[in-house]
Amino acid sequence: MRIRRTSLVVILGSLALLATAGCDPKTSDRDLVWVDPTAAMEVGMARRNVLGIGRATRVCWLDPRSVADYEKEHIPNAVNLPFPAISDRAQVDLAGYDEFVVYGTDYADPLPASASKRLMEMGFKKVYTLKGGLRAWKRDGQPVVSGPTPEGTSPAAPAAPATAGTTPPAG
Repeated sequence: MRIRRTSLVVILGSLALLATAGCDPKTSDRDLVWVDPTAAMEVGMARRNVLGIGRATRVCWLDPRSVADYEKEHIPNAVNLPFPAISDRAQVDLAGYDEFVVYGTDYADPLPASASKRLMEMGFKKVYTLKGGLRAWKRDGQPVVSGPTPEGTSPAAPAAPATAGTTPPAG
């Protein structure tokens, strides 16, 4: 009887281990790195090697809101990748960027947290979430622009990506 119980425990433990072995990595809110507007602007500050050699860090300001919301107002040169398209397009549209600042409309907007977690699940590193979104950004005196993504520019090969510095580049 004792051997059967031990065998049952071993079998159930093995099945549990096998069941989780092939699962996709999952993230939670505890994995998010929240930044305020000031800290967000410091993301990607020149991080070259000790001798100052190497390329500048490429920072992507990612707006996961709808195209219509993006066109109303967004952070200059932000990449608009609506949340439903992230799984299908992120690997191509965000190629070449080193760090990501994801933002939404305001403090209550669930999109930036969801988009940040989706990027982390897809293997993107150095993903930051702007606390307060555009509301906090504007309250901090930072610029916003309106209109569509400029014709002829692609998020995969932006004309002037956000790089090391204190603000996203002007659009």
